[in-house]
Amino acid sequence: MTDLAEPLIMRGLVAAEALRGCGEEEIVALMNAQGVTELPLAYREFLGCAGRDPYWLSRNDEWDYDWVVEAKDLAREIVVDDYERDFEPFENSFIFLTHHGYMFYYFRPEDLAAPDPNFWIYLGDKPVRDSGLSFTQWLRGLADYLPTAIELRREVSVIENRQKDDR
Repeated sequence: MTDLAEPLIMRGLVAAEALRGCGEEEIVALMNAQGVTELPLAYREFLGCAGRDPYWLSRNDEWDYDWVVEAKDLAREIVVDDYERDFEPFENSFIFLTHHGYMFYYFRPEDLAAPDPNFWIYLGDKPVRDSGLSFTQWLRGLADYLPTAIELRREVSVIENRQKDDR
């Protein structure tokens, strides 16, 4: 995973100290919290390298360690409470990201032993779908987009400051 972060650090887009990984005990606690006994190797490596607080890579979703500890319960609320569906198909999955309380990304139970599987997307009343991307491909896409995201944030900040000055 350092090959993902290192170019961003070298370009000054990410501070090296922003990369905070999880220790083995935290990874085991995360698996226990979600009731799984293994994780895809690529996800596990990401957690160990920089996954404790991954907002250095993307701020669009909820996917930090403390959130993911609770993600299975949050996903259950989305499926059962919000959409009145059965959570059983997701019970043995690993939920690694939620998005604003209406969708989540997950690894299916049969993919937990795979080195770098595609992840799946639950989006309310739409059919569950394969993302079409492995976890590493998805991370690479986030890393590739980061310079654009930073520039957009900078432009929005400039506009907001101008609007404040005009008041």
